[in-house]
Amino acid sequence: MNYKERINRVVDFIGEHLDDELTLEELSSVACFSKYHFHRLFTAYMGLSLKQYIKWLRLKRAAHQLIVERDKTIIEIALDAGFESHESFTRVFKQICGENPSDFRLKSSWHTWDEPPYSLPKGDTNMMNVTIKELPARRLAELEHRGDPKKLGESVSKLIAWAKAQPIDIKPKPGEAFGFGYTDPKEVPAEEFRCGLAITVPEQLKLDGEVIEKRLPAGRYAVISYKGPRENINEKIYWLYRDWLPESKEELGDLPCIFCYYNFDHEVAETELLTEVWLLLK
Repeated sequence: MNYKERINRVVDFIGEHLDDELTLEELSSVACFSKYHFHRLFTAYMGLSLKQYIKWLRLKRAAHQLIVERDKTIIEIALDAGFESHESFTRVFKQICGENPSDFRLKSSWHTWDEPPYSLPKGDTNMMNVTIKELPARRLAELEHRGDPKKLGESVSKLIAWAKAQPIDIKPKPGEAFGFGYTDPKEVPAEEFRCGLAITVPEQLKLDGEVIEKRLPAGRYAVISYKGPRENINEKIYWLYRDWLPESKEELGDLPCIFCYYNFDHEVAETELLTEVWLLLK
């Protein structure tokens, strides 16, 4: 096992045990490195010290909780992130994003968290597995986000608030929450960015206001699975279009790139996020 693979093992372990008391001895054992060298190797590969990296993962998850779980108090979120008090959480949070948690919750100014201060060892796209699946039709409730991608969290919060206000339980479930990539954020100005956020809903549920009905057709879909920060998923998508599609001889159906979410940023470390990318085929 090479050094990159060993660091990846540690990254996976930290994400899976983010709420545990993680020690240098335990993590160096996972990596099969001497504890005297492990922290330097980790910093060299990631660009952050072990302590800074764990703190960042916990704080970013907390930032998502501040926006998405607005019924949770700041002290509850602080304790979940491993802080002993509101004051210590606020101090560190403000050091990173320049705002205290209550102001951040009001403004949802997400730009600080867009670019992680570390680099994950890159996976090999040549090793990716594309599966063609026959998927059933679904009725979705969609909220469309238009404008700056940095304000996407506000739209997510709106959709969740709408779902909680319904007379039946339609809380997003793993594999039943979706994103529609109508535009590529790298190709359009921020003000022209457009994407859809959607959850599966029963036929009898009435939709109104900004939340509209969308039908996901039954059919053949090319599917790849991705684990890790969603900010890094673009390289997988470009590989799918650039390399896999021409070689497969398949043709695309009339539907944008779809993201199917199996967990969410406010629940797990960003390294543990599970996403599928779907392309409808003719």
